Amino acid sequence: MTGHVDVWLVPVRPRPEWLGLLDDAERARAARLAATPAGDVFTASRALQRLWGASAVGVPPSEVVIDRSCEHCGDPGHGRPRLAGAPAFSVSHTGHWLLLAVAGAGIIGADIEDPAAAADPAGLAGVVLSAAEHREFAAADPARRPARLLTAWTRKEAAMKLAGLGLAAAPARVDVRGPQARSDVPGWPREPVHLRSLAVPGGHVAALATTVPVRAVHRRDLAGLDALMAAPP
Repeated sequence: MTGHVDVWLVPVRPRPEWLGLLDDAERARAARLAATPAGDVFTASRALQRLWGASAVGVPPSEVVIDRSCEHCGDPGHGRPRLAGAPAFSVSHTGHWLLLAVAGAGIIGADIEDPAAAADPAGLAGVVLSAAEHREFAAADPARRPARLLTAWTRKEAAMKLAGLGLAAAPARVDVRGPQARSDVPGWPREPVHLRSLAVPGGHVAALATTVPVRAVHRRDLAGLDALMAAPP
């Protein structure tokens, strides 16, 4: 539905029951990362994308093929993920939470960050903020600077994911002070990039970037997706 976004927010924890959803290459990577937090994140992320993709296009999770090729350079591994026949989606994670956001229409980027990401707000601000953003950051109450920086960072990350550029777009060249992200980097979308904060638990900060203004966010749970694991092929 136009202007609507579906959001799954899943705790990161060991999920061995999801390993069977991965393809051979993904299982090999998961095995290399086994018993590490990165392994739990990787397995949960790839499995959740397959479960959602199966529900979106009506195939078994094992038949979901997600294209991660870069729209700008053609690299097969670092582009904005896309699934033929399904709405645009975006994935982000911390060590504690996995976020999957699906747009009812248009393109979407999502980001979630742990408060620990702003442990050195002054140092990070010098790298990721534009000159105008940095002036506002420096003028803010010192107690509010970490939260202000983290909010800006999630908005930038979400916008850069939407653009399919990731960190190839210098964050300092993306301005997120207003309701829309603006940038002069090559390859930036011609259509407006709308920004919206997303409430998440545990002191985390999250944001959405969309080419269609968000009218409503719908929180979804795993119950319906997990049922696909037990469905006959």
